[in-house]
Amino acid sequence: MHWLTDPFHAEFMQRAFIAAIIIGVVAPVVGTWVVLRRMANLGDAMSHGTLAGVGIAYAAGVNVLVGAMGAGLIIAVLLLLFSSNRRLGQETVITVLGTAFFALGVVVISRLDTGVELSHFLFGRVLTVQWSDIWLNLGLGTAAVLVVAALFGDLRLATFDHVQAEQVGVRVELVQSVLVLLLAIVVVISLRTVGTVMTITLLVTPPATARLLARNLRQMTMWGVAFGVGEAVVGLMLSYHLSSAPGATIGLVAAAAFAVVFGVTLPRRMPHHHRPLD
Repeated sequence: MHWLTDPFHAEFMQRAFIAAIIIGVVAPVVGTWVVLRRMANLGDAMSHGTLAGVGIAYAAGVNVLVGAMGAGLIIAVLLLLFSSNRRLGQETVITVLGTAFFALGVVVISRLDTGVELSHFLFGRVLTVQWSDIWLNLGLGTAAVLVVAALFGDLRLATFDHVQAEQVGVRVELVQSVLVLLLAIVVVISLRTVGTVMTITLLVTPPATARLLARNLRQMTMWGVAFGVGEAVVGLMLSYHLSSAPGATIGLVAAAAFAVVFGVTLPRRMPHHHRPLD
């Protein structure tokens, strides 16, 4: 029992657990659609690209969360502008933007004469989360979950039947734009918890694990949240006892859960047992 209760004695660990639970809920809710729409590369580019905003905000003495959100919005706008060019595939544009902003962030942070380590931003410092960060993350996370709930039907139609969605009046491009903005919010919430590099882990791995078990979209979302929260909490506890990096430990726990579920559900997922999501 001491193994389970010891981490909760310190206030900094209590704050870390709350922050981990918030991202454990929000990332899979948004990540469900990232997985279904095969947008993992966009999530990866967004998580890396926001490092530019983090570096510039840090250099200017502004809250790094504000900088990350600003960079995410700029990337979203540029993606929409450049994606209209049919000579360039969307994946090409995403890769160019993500790597360019990531490189800018590395250059800016490497030039800072403050002793700040790049790894703090890449892999998170959940143990230094403050109550102000938690309240901001809670507000942004609640807004993101409510937006997904409000657009659930439009997201489903735009994801599985693009043509019908347009015929019934769903603004597919607007739905895509909203999803990109939600990705930016998830990156901001993840910044101190798992860092920019590991954000894609919580965006993709819990929903991907849930996809192996779920029979419909709501089940996939609920399973994704259950895995996300469980992996974040278990990973944080393990990092406390092993004195390992929290973000990376959470990522390993998520990967382990995926491997176990993949193996257990393999017989059910043979070709003659395949069943699409409702």
